[in-house]
Amino acid sequence: MEDRPSERSLLVGLLLVQVFFGGLGVAAKLVYPHLTPLALALARLVAGAVVLIALERILVRSARPPWRDLGAFALFALLGVVLNIGLYLEGLKRTTATNAILVIATIPAFTLLIAALMGRERASRIQVAGIALSFLGVVGLVFAKGGGIDLSTVTGDLMVLANSLSYSFYLVLSKPYLARYDSTTLVAWVFAFGVLEMAIVGLPDLVGADWAALDRTAWLGFAYVLLLGTVFTYGVNAWVLRHTSASHVANFVYLQPVVGVAAAAWILKEPLTWQILASGFVILGGVTLATSGFRSRRAGKPF
Repeated sequence: MEDRPSERSLLVGLLLVQVFFGGLGVAAKLVYPHLTPLALALARLVAGAVVLIALERILVRSARPPWRDLGAFALFALLGVVLNIGLYLEGLKRTTATNAILVIATIPAFTLLIAALMGRERASRIQVAGIALSFLGVVGLVFAKGGGIDLSTVTGDLMVLANSLSYSFYLVLSKPYLARYDSTTLVAWVFAFGVLEMAIVGLPDLVGADWAALDRTAWLGFAYVLLLGTVFTYGVNAWVLRHTSASHVANFVYLQPVVGVAAAAWILKEPLTWQILASGFVILGGVTLATSGFRSRRAGKPF
């Protein structure tokens, strides 16, 4: 039987996962002059699938799921990784890393909204107000350009928002299956199907990429996305989830915007205007209200 790791090890793992996830948008920006978002998305899915399948075989070794569940896993792959990663990386190319990082912070609010609309959760008035406030912050962020509206950037913001919506649907719909499957098993199957689905649109870009043209900075960004932003984060996250609740893991997600926005300002020299900062605080404040009480009702249950 696997020994439970120390609380310090779990804490360090949680912190590093959020730090490396937070820097993902900045690293991807360094690769974009040479690789398309679809090529990067497929490469990331392949890397994630390899490590998660290996972890599943080492730690869980579950039997093959029945055929009736494989169709659901394929749907989860479409929502949870293909549209999620694809829309995020496509949107990131069309907006700033700062905007993308702040917009994806709406995922907890979207998740509660969808769960409530589907009758799987009940939202209080405070939580509904938090959802509305977080979306108001997104609207403020979209128009916080300082020099007028840049339609291409707005398109990117909306694509990242759609990524958040897609991932939230995945979280709500996959929850019943986590009562029957280990989280590592479920995510490994999701990534395996995700590689097949993303290959339909991403394989030509990945094969046709001019790899010789990548400079040192692009290679560093590519290595970060695959090794730290995918293999390490998904692997360690799956390991941590075996020893603590998903709600405890979720408490650390708020580190991502802080790390990401700081990295975007430092490495990419993206401006931090008072409108962007104000919108970011509104988004995070709304998400905090929206998730108040929501986590405590599901504490200890995988979501």
